[in-house]
Amino acid sequence: MVNQVYALVGPHAAGKTTMISQLISMGINYVPTYTTRRYGNQQPAKKVLYRTLKKEEFMEQDFIVKVPYQGEYYGLKKDELLTSIHTRKISLIVLDAVGIKQLDKLVKQNLSTIYLMVDYVALVDRMLRMGHSNDEIKYYLEYAESNKEFDSWKITDYVVKNIGRPQATLNQILSIMGLTMLLSPKEFDALVKK
Repeated sequence: MVNQVYALVGPHAAGKTTMISQLISMGINYVPTYTTRRYGNQQPAKKVLYRTLKKEEFMEQDFIVKVPYQGEYYGLKKDELLTSIHTRKISLIVLDAVGIKQLDKLVKQNLSTIYLMVDYVALVDRMLRMGHSNDEIKYYLEYAESNKEFDSWKITDYVVKNIGRPQATLNQILSIMGLTMLLSPKEFDALVKK
């Protein structure tokens, strides 16, 4: 089996941070995204997933993927990603459509993309729980629409609907990664029969 990098893709509040945090806690390798964006106290989970650099520092790095997003820059360091591909069976990253196109040309056989599909109701609900104002919610939704983030599923390998229980979404992602086991008939019967 070829070592694989799984990229989670989706608009703001689709659940990328939640899913990656859970997968990291299970011991799955995560290749961090570097950014010029500063995350405030309201988003501690983001600080785990993103490494913040000053713009000058960011521009000096050797990135395999470098994309602008909402006026900031995001990137994956070339050496970290390639080391991960060579040393880990499974790794995780966060990408957007532009990043997919950049990476797909360079590491196509090692890249699998998973789009987290969410409807407007779930997005608004999540953003409200995250403490976003109505103006911020409007901005994120308009940004996603105008940048065709809701259409990114068309260029991904897998689509996972993420509007219900997070555990159901996590189970689907684990299945895509091949991290689920088939049960013997006896074990299966013990689970489904009283």
